[in-house]
Amino acid sequence: MAAANFAGAHLNVDNLTWDDKRRESFKKNTATSTFPYLETSRGNISEGFAIVQYLAGVFNPSLLGTSAWEKAQVDQWVDFAQLELGKNNIAVVYPLFGWYEYSKDKSDAATKDIKEWLKVLNNHLAGKDFVVGNSYTLADLELFYVIKSYWQYVFVEEIRKNQFGNISSWFAKLMNHEGIKKAYGRILLCKTPQKAPKVEVKKETKKEAKKDKAEPAPKAEKPKAAEGDEEEKSTKKKANPLDLLPPSTFVLDEFKREFMNSKDRPAVMVDFWKKFDANGYSLWTMRYDKLPSEGKILFRTRNSLSFFLQKLDNFRKYSFSAHGIYGVEGDYDIRGCWMWRGTEIPEEVNFIFYFISIYIIF
Repeated sequence: MAAANFAGAHLNVDNLTWDDKRRESFKKNTATSTFPYLETSRGNISEGFAIVQYLAGVFNPSLLGTSAWEKAQVDQWVDFAQLELGKNNIAVVYPLFGWYEYSKDKSDAATKDIKEWLKVLNNHLAGKDFVVGNSYTLADLELFYVIKSYWQYVFVEEIRKNQFGNISSWFAKLMNHEGIKKAYGRILLCKTPQKAPKVEVKKETKKEAKKDKAEPAPKAEKPKAAEGDEEEKSTKKKANPLDLLPPSTFVLDEFKREFMNSKDRPAVMVDFWKKFDANGYSLWTMRYDKLPSEGKILFRTRNSLSFFLQKLDNFRKYSFSAHGIYGVEGDYDIRGCWMWRGTEIPEEVNFIFYFISIYIIF
C-alpha cells in the first residue's frame, strides 16, 4: 500500500481474515495459490514484491530507477533488505508477536547480525537523502518496511542515533511522508525493547513415549457418581433457552453466508434491514473495558481480543459479530458490534462480558 501511494495508484482492497471461508476459492485466482494478489485488466499478479514492481512500472516508473544503473542499484538494495536484514526476523521480530518460539541465543546472534548489516547501510547513507539517486525508489520503501520493526520494537533511541545516525535521519524523513503515514499510520519508535511472550512447550520424554506404546491403557471403569454430579449431568441435558424462543423469520445462517461471500457488503446490509426480525434478534455495541496497563501494545491487544472470542466459540450458532482494534501504539481500544438470538443478554456471554461494556442499539 505504501508503494501504491508513492506510485499514485488507487486500489480497491479486499482483506481476507485467516478464517475467511473464501480463502480456498480465491487461491485458485492466482498461478501461485498465494496472497496477496492484484486483479488487473490483463489478469492477476500474486506475490507482494511482484505487485509492487508492477504498480511502480505502470504508474510511476521512477520508483524502479531512472537508468539501467539505478535500476540495478534498486534491485541490489531490495535484495539486501530481504536477504541480509529480513532473514533475521524469524529469530528477532516474529517471537515478539508469538509467531515463532523465542530462543535467546538465536535472537542475540541475529540481533548482532542485523547491527552489522545496518552499519553497511548507515555508511552508504552518509550525506544522502535517498538510497538510490535523487528521489525515493522501491529501495527506500523495502528497506523502510524491514527496518521499521527494528526501530519500533528492538533498538532504543540511544542505539538508533549513536550507532545508526544516518539511517535514523533517513528513516525520520520517510516516516513523515504522506505516502508512508497513509499506509502505516502513526509510527511510535522504541523506548523499551519489546520482550517475547513466554510460551510453555510441553515435551514428551522418550521414556514416557515408550511406556505409552508398550502398555495398553487399562479399561476405564465407570466412576461412582459424586455428590452433585447428577445435578450437573441433568443441567447439561437442559435445552438452551435460546432454542426455546419462538421461531424467527430471520435466518441467521443464510445471512452469514451471503455477507461473507459477497463482494458488495453494503448491498447485503441494505437487504439485511428488510429481513431483520427485531423480536427474534437484537443488536448490541461492545467496548472492552481495559485496565490502565492494557491497550499499550498491538499484539497483546490482539491476544486479548482473540482470547475472549475463543471463549464464545460455542455461542457461534446463535450470533454474528464484527470487531476491530482502534487507536495508536500505547492507546488501543477494542470495539465491536454483535447480533444474537433473543433480546436479552444470554447466559453464555454473561461471564465473558464481565469486563465488556455492551449497549443495545436495536
